[in-house]
Amino acid sequence: MRASAWEHFDWGLLLIAIFLTIIGLLMIYSATRGSEDLADAWRRQAIYAAVGVVVMFLVAFINYRWLESLQWPLYFLTLGLLIFTLFFGSSEIGAVRRFIYIGGTSIQPAFPALVLLIISQASLLARNAPAEPGLRELIVSAMLTGLAALLVFEQPNLSTATLYVATWIAMVFASGVPLSYLQGLGILGLMAAPIVWANMDNYMRNRIYTFFDPTNDPGAYYNIQQALISIGSGGLMGKGFATGTQSQLHFLRVRHTDFIFSVICEELGFVGAVLILLIFALLLWRLLRIAANAADATGRLIVTGVIAYIFYQLLINLGMNLNVIPVAGLPMPFISSGGSALVITFVGLGLVESVAMRQKREFY
Repeated sequence: MRASAWEHFDWGLLLIAIFLTIIGLLMIYSATRGSEDLADAWRRQAIYAAVGVVVMFLVAFINYRWLESLQWPLYFLTLGLLIFTLFFGSSEIGAVRRFIYIGGTSIQPAFPALVLLIISQASLLARNAPAEPGLRELIVSAMLTGLAALLVFEQPNLSTATLYVATWIAMVFASGVPLSYLQGLGILGLMAAPIVWANMDNYMRNRIYTFFDPTNDPGAYYNIQQALISIGSGGLMGKGFATGTQSQLHFLRVRHTDFIFSVICEELGFVGAVLILLIFALLLWRLLRIAANAADATGRLIVTGVIAYIFYQLLINLGMNLNVIPVAGLPMPFISSGGSALVITFVGLGLVESVAMRQKREFY
């Protein structure tokens, strides 16, 4: 790759991501004040952020077209990570196996596995480019993605399994498949819903029951109540940084991870929350611009997959905090505490930058 390819590196995208990460560090610091066991959470997050930025540059340096040629090895690596987690992952909470520990650091392999899956499926769906994928490619891609999502579902982890499906659907839509294919997928999804429901763990069903009927599990509904109190009490301008009562007095649980948006609303108010969402909108615009200018279908689909990966998590996290969907364990990207998740998000941005840097074919 010529040095001039770095002229196409999207520094604006990086600056937006770093700005969101800094906001996250500040909010994690605020949410964990007074909690001795979480006192270093923001420092650990800062270290992971630095690692994430470095890894992003390394991934950007790699030509995504070279990764495209590794479609099947990357897919089997995806399955390997998920199968290993299923059999050897942490089972500290009942039979849940979602994490592996490396040097005392917890990693949720479902997230790096999804990034690998995005690359492999982008290659498959772009096989007939510039023509749209045929029915054969669509069926094969659906089966491959479905198997990976099933392995995540069996951990059990419904929310992340839906992230796999949502990311794949976004990529299929961006690939330009005929509308009739998408309608067929919708019908198959509805037909599969009863099977998925029948195989859900009890805790998954209870979350849905509690969403519709809070009296089903008052203990589980407690945190939703505290989240809504936090959001409502922030008013227009908020109570001020590190002065929110629900978070500072620890009424709000998991306030530095799943419910950090409630902390934002309480302390920064409606105005602060909207400004942060506008920054996410700016991030989305930069990503869409790179996708539109990608040199080939594979690059466009990789960027589409990363967009879905980031913004599906954001939408689900916001919906959970606002109590418009059942509780789900997906973080607020860049903001929620979670070092390995932050690093993987920067890896995704590295793939996007790889596409951006090679928009011109002379850099191939």
